[in-house]
Amino acid sequence: MDLLACGGLVALELLILQPAGQVDSWSIARRSLALFLAQYAVIKVYRIILYPNFFSPLRHLPGPRDHNLILGQEVKKFKADSPASVQLQWSRSWPEAPFIRYISFLGTEVLLVNSLAAHKAVLQTNVYDFVKPPFFARLVGEIVGTGLLFAEGEAHKHERRLIAGPFSVPSMRKLIPVFREKARALSGVFEQVLGDKPHATLEAMETLSKSTMDTIGVTVLGIELETLSSTHPIGFQELYSRMLHQEPLGYVVALVNALVPIRNITPLKANYRFLQAKSDLRKMLRGIVQKRAKDLADGTFKKEVGESRDILTYMLEEAELRRQETGKEDWSVDDIIGHLLNFTSAGHESTATTLTWSLYVLATHHPIQDRLRSEIKSLLETNPEPDYDSIFGLQYLHNFIREVLRVYPSSYMSQREATRDLVIEGVVIPKGAQIDINMPLMHQHPLVWGSSSDATAFDPDRWDRRQKDTPAASPFAFEAFLQGPRICPGRNFALAEAKAVLVDLLARFRFLGVEGEDGELLTGGEECVGRGVRFANPSLTMRPAGGLRVRFERLS
Repeated sequence: MDLLACGGLVALELLILQPAGQVDSWSIARRSLALFLAQYAVIKVYRIILYPNFFSPLRHLPGPRDHNLILGQEVKKFKADSPASVQLQWSRSWPEAPFIRYISFLGTEVLLVNSLAAHKAVLQTNVYDFVKPPFFARLVGEIVGTGLLFAEGEAHKHERRLIAGPFSVPSMRKLIPVFREKARALSGVFEQVLGDKPHATLEAMETLSKSTMDTIGVTVLGIELETLSSTHPIGFQELYSRMLHQEPLGYVVALVNALVPIRNITPLKANYRFLQAKSDLRKMLRGIVQKRAKDLADGTFKKEVGESRDILTYMLEEAELRRQETGKEDWSVDDIIGHLLNFTSAGHESTATTLTWSLYVLATHHPIQDRLRSEIKSLLETNPEPDYDSIFGLQYLHNFIREVLRVYPSSYMSQREATRDLVIEGVVIPKGAQIDINMPLMHQHPLVWGSSSDATAFDPDRWDRRQKDTPAASPFAFEAFLQGPRICPGRNFALAEAKAVLVDLLARFRFLGVEGEDGELLTGGEECVGRGVRFANPSLTMRPAGGLRVRFERLS
């Protein structure tokens, strides 16, 4: 925008100031360039230095003042122990502030939402007064798809209604047998690694990521992903992993591309690798969608009576039904691919990360592991094939999963941009203001969950101690799936899958601890997050850096 403004001003100034009859093109070019550079420099000085420090209506809000002139606070965030640790420090410095202001790239002001009331206003009361900013769409959308995640206003309401069916509780009841089958297959992997040894170790993140991706293949795409290997040289999971887990230079390209679209013109190997993976994955999905549509049309694709439809089949059947009723196409193939990438991201990486941190807690908090196993074995003794309602009736398991999601939320941030001037909690928010929603802030807020030491402690029983009308009882105190109209529609899917996996694993194995790079168990505090175990940063999810090596044994 600034470049266009400067170009327009230069053209106008030349029309006014150019002497009549002078046609020296070289002189005109030099004058134009000088005018352009001078005006661009003035605009940038105003935007980066003068406006945020002397003219912005947000300049009086609490927040850090020690920002880099060009990069703002982004260098600190990039170098931090976790993707959220810097924001948590700010929240603890100004716990009562509804918004914390910080400076990002090139003087851009960002408001970090920091109170229950402000979260409720952004996520519920004024939810459709905020949209995903374009740079966030470029940063995240090229990996997780556009779909429901980036739909806004009436389009979001419409899309949400259309996809509500496959994520309803009745649909989850039908999917529990699939989740349990995949959980048994995962236990088989543990058994294979263990063999006849007294104990063994596996890399949890990699193992669980493959398992949850296999589940996605069946529940979202309606196929076993292994069947694709015969027709595609690189598998579905490998392609998706190349997009999501890039090398450091790839993350830099992604970050710059979010601000200035350079993706298609950057001649770097890391960028070529990303673009090729993105192209191959979408080509693979397009082939799956088109074949399923053809099979549904000619009756080749069948499902058993009472069997839950996979999400792709559901979307294609619903699209055809609505086309017959209205004569309009609700979803194009590209729309469906966008949704499928949304569901793959939410149901694969997020669930795998949650399960990885679950195993970390079980391996490092043995009393919690023993209590959870006792509850599960009591159920299995009377009901060896538990259904959805039986599994969701395990109260301590429910509390355990919620506590994992509170302390280690797989998705840790979402961003918004105000579409009009607003006043929230007495703060004037101008149109265009950027808003950061950082889930760990509410999950560890001292005014919500107690002192910093209590708020950061892992305690599943806290969920039973919550009292009505206290801050911790607010739905906005727990935002692992966000809240309000934009709450994740797949939350029941994720919880059902994670619980089914833990029920099977805990009935078969005991988790002894986590290992360091030398293969020795981490003890004496080294097993704590921040010491021997660290968060990956930068990362789009709160995953452990370098994976997590968990030692386990077979139950006698």
